[in-house]
Amino acid sequence: MRKDEVEILFEKIGVMKKGHFRLSSGLHSDTYLQCAILQQFPELNENICNILAEQVREFRPTLIVGAAVGGIISCYELAKQLKARCIFAERVDGVLTFRRTFKANPEDRIVIIEDVVTTGKTTKELITLLEKTDNSPLALCTIVDRSEGKHGFSYPLFSALEVTAHVWESDKCPLCEAGMEFYQPGSRKLHS
Repeated sequence: MRKDEVEILFEKIGVMKKGHFRLSSGLHSDTYLQCAILQQFPELNENICNILAEQVREFRPTLIVGAAVGGIISCYELAKQLKARCIFAERVDGVLTFRRTFKANPEDRIVIIEDVVTTGKTTKELITLLEKTDNSPLALCTIVDRSEGKHGFSYPLFSALEVTAHVWESDKCPLCEAGMEFYQPGSRKLHS
């Protein structure tokens, strides 16, 4: 599946939405991407994760790491395709933590997966969590990269789709100034 086909698919099934949104990062945007919509369709999710698997296969990962809630299904699917193990981190008192006896081993070759990267905050938290156990990823991947290269990662980032969307600080949002109601569909606040 080519990237232009991914964008058409995402618009068709409702992954990509237009309006006024408050993102998990606190930023406001005119575009929201809800990858959970994709994950309702296992075959489509498999196809999208196959794009990522082909991009990171050269790293020979043994462990795929994601974050709850958005990264769990993609983490599993990517690990299945790469014949790797997968674990996910969950928020405990607002901090990403490995629970359920999940851990990265010193010999693991790690790839982190996200559903959407805008500022890279969750991915950076996962990197920090891994570094606390003397591990680090070889590569990062995301279903959608909407960071426009501003994420600041020192690791390679691969995506199934890159999206350019307007993003504003909440106090500089023209949609707020116009009185447009915003929606906050993200999941970060669910566990903080």
